[in-house]
Amino acid sequence: MRPALLIAAMFFLAACSLDYGKSVNVEDSIPEFRFTEAKYSQYENNKQTLEVSAERIEQYKSDGSSYARKASFRRYDEKGKVETEGTCDLLSADTQKDLYLLFDNIYMQLHSQDLKIQAKTLRFDGKNEQITSGIEDEVTIEKKDTRIVGRGFSASGVSKTFSFADTVEGTVVTQEEHAEEGEDE
Repeated sequence: MRPALLIAAMFFLAACSLDYGKSVNVEDSIPEFRFTEAKYSQYENNKQTLEVSAERIEQYKSDGSSYARKASFRRYDEKGKVETEGTCDLLSADTQKDLYLLFDNIYMQLHSQDLKIQAKTLRFDGKNEQITSGIEDEVTIEKKDTRIVGRGFSASGVSKTFSFADTVEGTVVTQEEHAEEGEDE
């Protein structure tokens, strides 16, 4: 009976295997660079395309992603003019995919569209020139004499339009109202 137990034990031990193929790469979780009170500039074809100043910036080697805390940023067009600028508490940037996620106390100004945006969470896709919020996230936009607050915001840099997925509220000041305000002064 002992040889049968020994053979059975060897069979079960041989049948059990540990998967060592799922090793964790330490470089994925440790930043390649970590800077405090930093200023980061990106150049393409000898022209500045992006500038980020932050309390702290981390860059990871594994996927080329960067993260910034208490960030201010400027994105430049091909002529070197400031296209977009703003601030946020946390910025996640994937420059390879041209995707940027912004979190908390976001203020953005899109100069080409004369548009100001305030939000808690935004996603900017540089390739498609689109800014979107979460469907439930409240966003405030200001354009000339219009101030609108709503949820489910999206804006297109290509078509120069914006929309909300849900009901909005806001204020629109007309030229007549401006004239009346001027008469009262």
